[in-house]
Amino acid sequence: MRNYVISILKALLISYVISAAALLVLSGLLYWLDIAAAQLQIGVIATYIGSCLIGGFYIGRKMKKREFLWGLIIGVLYYSIHISAVIAMEGVQPEKIVPGTALALLCMGSGMLGGMLS
Repeated sequence: MRNYVISILKALLISYVISAAALLVLSGLLYWLDIAAAQLQIGVIATYIGSCLIGGFYIGRKMKKREFLWGLIIGVLYYSIHISAVIAMEGVQPEKIVPGTALALLCMGSGMLGGMLS
């Protein structure tokens, strides 16, 4: 049981470090190149997808059984932590429910894909 928890925490840590690095690069691009908001939005979504994919790949390599399920768990946990932080900072906003649901599906799907690719 302890190995499962440690592997999950490592996968989440890897995902969030990748997200932080990619978002830092995006902020630098926004500052220096003055990119449009639509391009920035695409970059942020690609960051979430890529980090969940890599986290799912890592956990799939570690568990070696039901890799898709472990990748899905990483995607759910990643999104849960993300949405908890957003709600803590901004509160619940009804107009963000549909985009949030789409992001949840993207995180879960990319985590599961990463697990399957492992």
